[in-house]
Amino acid sequence: SAELFTGDALVFVASVLGGQVSLVKLLRNWSVSWVCNFIGSVLWAYFLGYLSNAVEDVGATELAIKVAEKKALDHMGSIFLKGVGANFLVCIAVWQGTTAEEASGKVLTLWWPTASFILLGFSHCVANMYLIPMGMMLGANISVGRMFASILMATLGNIVGGGFFVGAIYWYVFDSMASVSLFGSRIRQAIYSKNHHSTLLGDSEQQSSSAQFQDKETEV
Repeated sequence: SAELFTGDALVFVASVLGGQVSLVKLLRNWSVSWVCNFIGSVLWAYFLGYLSNAVEDVGATELAIKVAEKKALDHMGSIFLKGVGANFLVCIAVWQGTTAEEASGKVLTLWWPTASFILLGFSHCVANMYLIPMGMMLGANISVGRMFASILMATLGNIVGGGFFVGAIYWYVFDSMASVSLFGSRIRQAIYSKNHHSTLLGDSEQQSSSAQFQDKETEV
């Protein structure tokens, strides 16, 4: 299976909170997947977008430049919030697609949230790893520093939107609350067992006392 940083934000936050994965492994996975996603996106943009003249052939050069400049030169706060919204929708799509059993259900549950974040113009860090370099290759007025700053801000938003607003909440609802419920059930069972044992002990002592009293009456 492919490693996409935005999906890993969901999986690893929930796994760390559930005690299944260490924080070190989370940081290692995020670092490796982010760097490899960036390298793959830039290579795709260079070979299949720029060298192949695919963007120019369809007359989309100006559009690619405009999209890249909008993604990179937007206010940092706006990029962050758009990143939150983007990966919230993407991770909802991943969660729904995973739980759906039929192929048709997977298609529908994946398509609507993904299409929504694209139509709303939200910032998906891996998508921006392709769109911004692609625009720069075609002549967009974006510096390398600004490119990395905007992608990193979108990355932070993606972590919050997918990792915390989906991964952490679903962990709390399905894992944490289940653990609390199980813990409470064990406490109630322990209290019941103790009370039941005390009742049996009391009944046994009462029966023993009654037997001793009857023995004394017999002797008299």
